[in-house]
Amino acid sequence: MLVDALVIAGPNLFAPSRRLADVLADARAHGVDAVVAVPGRPPEYALGPANDTLAAEAEGRTDVVRLGRVDPLQGAQAVAEARRCLGELGCRGLFLQPGEECFPVHAARDVLRVAADSGAPVVVAAGLYGLSEPLQILSVAQEVPDTPIVMTSGGQINISGLSMVDAWAALDRAPNLHVMTNGEYRQDYLERLATDLPGRLLFGSFAPYFDQGFEVARVRSARLTAEARQEVESGVAQRLFGL
Repeated sequence: MLVDALVIAGPNLFAPSRRLADVLADARAHGVDAVVAVPGRPPEYALGPANDTLAAEAEGRTDVVRLGRVDPLQGAQAVAEARRCLGELGCRGLFLQPGEECFPVHAARDVLRVAADSGAPVVVAAGLYGLSEPLQILSVAQEVPDTPIVMTSGGQINISGLSMVDAWAALDRAPNLHVMTNGEYRQDYLERLATDLPGRLLFGSFAPYFDQGFEVARVRSARLTAEARQEVESGVAQRLFGL
C-alpha cells in the first residue's frame, strides 16, 4: 500500500487549482492508494470555506483523510477554526503553511495547543528561511512533546548541507518530530533516516508543488528493507492520520 501523506486540493493562489476528484485520479495513475488532503490557499484568502469545500468533496470516501488549514495570525479565529476542523469537520490533523500565510512557526503556539488537546498531528511546510527552519520547528515541538509534528521537504529546503544537519538534529532531539520525503535530493539521507530513526519518515508528495510521479519514484528507488519500506510508504501515515 502507498499513502501520499500530503496533497493539496481546491482553489489555490500559489499553485495549479485542482478538484479533489482530479487529485485522486492522478494519485491512482501513480499507484497511490490513499491520500491526506489539504485545502490550497484560495485567492479570496478564506480558509474556513476552503476547509468546508474539501470536507464536502471528500464525504464518504475511504481513500481520503483531511487536514484542516488555519492561519495562526488570525489569533482567536484561528484557534476556533482549528477546533472546528478537528471536531465538526472531522479532520485528522492540522496543516500550517508559514510561507503562504506569512508567519513564523512560533506564532502557531496556540494552534499547536489545540492539536495537543485533541491528540491530533500537525503538518508544517518546513525549511522556509526565517519562518519554519528545522530548529525553529524543534523549539515549538518541544513545547508540545506528545503532539506529532511532521515537517515537509526532508525538514529543510536549503541544500547547502547545513540545513540537513539542523533537520537531523531536530529529529534527534524531539521524538515527536517526523519528516516527509518530498523534495529531498539526498537518497542516502532518506535511507539513513528510515534506518536510524525508524518510524519517523513518511512518503508525502506535496503535489502539485512537487511532481507526484517523481516523488513516488524517489521513494520507490530508495534502498530500504521491506520493513522500513512498509513504514515509509504507508505505516507511519496510517498511524499518524488514522487511515
